[in-house]
Amino acid sequence: MDHLPDFAELAARATPADFRDDPLPGWAGLGTLFGAPAARLDELGQVDGWAVAAVPFDGTASSRPGAAEGPRALRTASVVFANSLASLGTWEMLDTRTGEAFRYVAPQVVDVGDLHVYPTDTFRTYQAVAAESRSLCARAGRVIFLNGDHSTTFATFSGFRAAQLDRAAGRRIGFVNIDHHFDFGRWSALHGALYHGSNSRRISELPGMRPEDIAFVGVGDTTRFDQFRSLVEQGFQVVPAARIMRTGADAALRPVVERLAAVCDAVYVSLDIDVLDTAAVTGTGHVTMGGLQVAHLLDVYEVLRELPIGALDVAEIAPRYDPTGATAQVVARLLFEFLFRTGRHDPGLPHWRFDEGG
Repeated sequence: MDHLPDFAELAARATPADFRDDPLPGWAGLGTLFGAPAARLDELGQVDGWAVAAVPFDGTASSRPGAAEGPRALRTASVVFANSLASLGTWEMLDTRTGEAFRYVAPQVVDVGDLHVYPTDTFRTYQAVAAESRSLCARAGRVIFLNGDHSTTFATFSGFRAAQLDRAAGRRIGFVNIDHHFDFGRWSALHGALYHGSNSRRISELPGMRPEDIAFVGVGDTTRFDQFRSLVEQGFQVVPAARIMRTGADAALRPVVERLAAVCDAVYVSLDIDVLDTAAVTGTGHVTMGGLQVAHLLDVYEVLRELPIGALDVAEIAPRYDPTGATAQVVARLLFEFLFRTGRHDPGLPHWRFDEGG
């Protein structure tokens, strides 16, 4: 029989410092977004980088509930990318889809956990989330909200906007809604005035909000003709999914980005994951046909980098409908690329045209 090592001796020789800098596998690490340090909101000081908070609420679901489970699934999925960052280091990278060179560099991120929600009381949830979002946004340079159903975006946006106005009255705040739907409903027979299909309308009704500072990106579902005509006539900006797929994200979004960048002091970006075709991501409550593909969404976020983004959210991830976990992985990767990809530039490879093949 082969000689076995002396396990007691091996253990005695080891110290935690021997392993401290080794990367963890993708399923290990803190259960925060990208393994970020955890903090309590009421104990949080000023944060120069990004702060993260979640709103696990789906009390206004009208199709398939489950979005309240999305924030936890997203945090779990994100650890894979945080651990890969530890393995990659700061090498110069090449995106072989776009031909862009860049580096992954970890920004400061802190996760304050979940804001208060009340599963059967939408109004109290709104009050709590708006108040706590305002407090968080007053302490952080930029904020990521991991939201449940899309109704919660009204509360997180309200808190963000209030914090911006606390800093300086008269600041102009833009809102970009990346969604297969307009979410401009006035009233729901099931839920009343606050529900997942009214958040954009409620945001537009806040004092001082201007239609031209609100953009709907990726819309592709059917909608009432009179509502669509009214939105356009009032000056809301609309970028249909079909235009993004036909002309590319840069050409489709260029007028919106230039407009918002010129007039807005800060912009809030909200993502309803049903903007993607359900054939691409199944883990959401609303089945989408004819939506964007994942590559289109990556391109959309690259263009939106040019905006003064002060906060963003992701909503409507319902992991129970995606046993593969791919939906949460897609959103985690999207956030990872947006936060950690820096120093983007053309590497100058004249012998290789990425848009024509090598």
